[in-house]
Amino acid sequence: MPSDIANEIVDKIFGDEKSKALDAVSDALGARTYELIQQRKLEFAKTMGFDLGDTAQDAADAVADALPDNIPDEEETPETEEETTDETDS
Repeated sequence: MPSDIANEIVDKIFGDEKSKALDAVSDALGARTYELIQQRKLEFAKTMGFDLGDTAQDAADAVADALPDNIPDEEETPETEEETTDETDS
């Protein structure tokens, strides 16, 4: 049975929303990649004798998620206007 994300992608493709379908694919790949990385971290920690619950990894992940990404919103983006001077007035 197809997943919800697969159904969403197919609906967007057939709904002629190709760019939104690409965004959905990108989001799905990103989420799956994150899951696989988390799984690999857990496997690695176990091979090294660590329990992630004992290492405060959950707290570190929460802090990392709460940090700003330093990308300003469009409203916050400073606009610079170059001053033009007429050099013929000299």
